[in-house]
This record gives sequence, structure tokens and C-alpha cells, in this order.
Amino acid sequence: MNATVVNPTGSSAEAPGSLAPRRFRDLNGKTVCLLDSTKFNSDRVLDAIGELLQERYAVKEIVRERKPYFGRPVPIAQAQKLASRCDVVITAVGD
Repeated sequence: MNATVVNPTGSSAEAPGSLAPRRFRDLNGKTVCLLDSTKFNSDRVLDAIGELLQERYAVKEIVRERKPYFGRPVPIAQAQKLASRCDVVITAVGD
């Protein structure tokens, strides 16, 4: 019997990123992006996070965006757009 071993880890041509330094201590007056990963139920997780943020902080605005596909990193153009428009980006994985 022949067996094929498959590596299930993905790969990407995108360079790995690093976390940005923290510029503020709370979300009062900040624009927050909720980035839907397109995974099943990730929108529900983000809806709940958005509600909590609005209850606990004086968030200026909640922006909702959606990645093209959950299995790939955020496209550079979309990431740049979000970075220029939002103070914080939060994403979630559903299922």
C-alpha cells in the first residue's frame, strides 16, 4: 500500500507582518474596523464585539469590512485603506 503525506499548512507570498505599537490606552473617540474573515459565524462574533465596544467606550465610529477569502491574508491595498481610515482593526474567526 502506498501512502501520500500532505502538509495541511498554508503558505503565502505575503511577508509576515508585525504588530503595530500601541498608540492609545482606550477606544474613546476612536474609529474601529470590524474585519469579517468570511468564515462562518465570524460576522456574529464581530457583531457581539461591536456591541460591547459601543456599550463600554465612546467609540467614534464602527466600520465594517470583509476580507475576500478567509484562507488568505488581507490584501495589501485593503490593509492600507483600513490603516488610513481606522484607529483599530479587529478580526475574528467563526465556525
